[in-house]
Amino acid sequence: MRNPEEAWQVDVNGQVYDTTFGELPTWIADNALLETDKVRRGELRWLEAGKVPALVPFFNAKAEGRELPGVSVTTTVAETPSDREAVPEQQEADVHGTWQNNENDQEMTSAPATEAVAVPNQGFCSIHKEVPSKYVCSACHHPFCGECPEGFGANVRICPYCGAMCKDAAQAAMEDQEERQFRADIAAGFGFDDFGKAISYPFKYKSSLVIGGFLFAILTIGQSAGSMGSIFLIAAALFCFMMANALTFGVLAHTVNDFSQGKIGKDFMPSFDDFSLWEDVVHPFFLSVAVYASSFGLLILLVVGMVWYAWSTFSQAISPGGDPAMAMLAEDEGQTPAHLQEIMRKAREQNEMLGETEVGEDGLTDLQRSTLEEEAEFMRLNEMAENYRGQQLESVVGPTPEQQEAQLHAAVMQFIRVAGAFIILAGLAFFWGIFYFPAACAVAGYTRSFTATINPLVGLDTIRHLGVDYLKILVMVFLISIASGIVGMILGMIFFPFDLPAFGNLPAKFFGGFVTFYFSVVFSVTLGYALYKNSEKLGFYRS
Repeated sequence: MRNPEEAWQVDVNGQVYDTTFGELPTWIADNALLETDKVRRGELRWLEAGKVPALVPFFNAKAEGRELPGVSVTTTVAETPSDREAVPEQQEADVHGTWQNNENDQEMTSAPATEAVAVPNQGFCSIHKEVPSKYVCSACHHPFCGECPEGFGANVRICPYCGAMCKDAAQAAMEDQEERQFRADIAAGFGFDDFGKAISYPFKYKSSLVIGGFLFAILTIGQSAGSMGSIFLIAAALFCFMMANALTFGVLAHTVNDFSQGKIGKDFMPSFDDFSLWEDVVHPFFLSVAVYASSFGLLILLVVGMVWYAWSTFSQAISPGGDPAMAMLAEDEGQTPAHLQEIMRKAREQNEMLGETEVGEDGLTDLQRSTLEEEAEFMRLNEMAENYRGQQLESVVGPTPEQQEAQLHAAVMQFIRVAGAFIILAGLAFFWGIFYFPAACAVAGYTRSFTATINPLVGLDTIRHLGVDYLKILVMVFLISIASGIVGMILGMIFFPFDLPAFGNLPAKFFGGFVTFYFSVVFSVTLGYALYKNSEKLGFYRS
């Protein structure tokens, strides 16, 4: 059905008038629009009114004296030209003026009904009514046989009515069906029915699920090789980890990119017909690095910083062990200082001269007084020397056990005070990572750009456009995580007898790899459906 409010223009005697398609049948009934007049829809090229397929039924009905199709409701005719047969002179005189109404400006019973005009049968040519259509105009949607459109080259066909390009009728029908399905999906919105589709989606492509799950399971077992300690096995484990991430994020990027462009229902595994080491391995791995960096990068920095702070704090609290120099310092303790021997000599002389010397008011002779002052000075200096020697001993052999215990206690208390703030910040960083991770994966999928993925502003903008649907995604991701954990526990209990030292439970790891790959596909398809249902909000291009 053509929209009655669609904008059209009419050229009468060189004067252009703006109108709508719904008013054109009224003008035809009133002889205001003739078959030789020029009309056009929107900004398309001018055509004779009699050659426009949508207007042909009205001209035929008027010529045969029948009632115009769909003329059943009344409407006030504004800006309609007067009857050409009645006042031809007035038409010429009013070329640059407005179109005249009937002489009494009364309402006419010749307006088309809202759904009266239908596009010609798409199965047959608009010009040759009995010939099946082969092309359809991409602008005015009129069908044509193979002979009607003007041909330019092998593939270009031009509409004889509006001059737009024509496309294959089968392709046009398929695109129309896809457009109707897209509009219905957009109207339905994103919900848990899409989550149900995502759960069953991997089983639509069983070969891809089996091959992808098998590869991921082998790579999961390969990551356990690093536990054996060899440098080569550690390198092999890192390589397996890189390949496993490349596989899952390759599926994620491929699926999300297809769904965001409206290509739903395609295989989730990328095509390896044109295998590229960069596109199929290295690039997905770097996308995974960007996802984890933007989601959990802050948490990683906090953990590394806290480990460094703890190491530096406790290493200062623990002094180095003993040293052979301690014996040398201990030997010095047994030696008598020279100035002490001098004081003792003076004391003996004092006793010999005591009887001949006067005693002062304090009961001491001058010699005794000076000797005691020297001894007090010596004791002060000796105390200073002992303190200095203790510092030297501590610097060489370390503090005493009591001092070590006190220093360690102080370090522990200082670390506990800092650890409280760290735990709060680390908790916030962890919840940020959990909240932002789906958005980072979505950005990695529909942009396939490392810089866009690592930029949180792009992810936050995506969350803003998704709105409530993003909360639904978080709930679905939580359910996926719970289901994956439960299945992993069940596999661990089933294959418990196969748990081997150094190797671990290989059967459980193998089948767990299958399960992990399956849930990663479910996660990718869930994100894909969410972006597909919000593609207009996000401004995605649909191919």
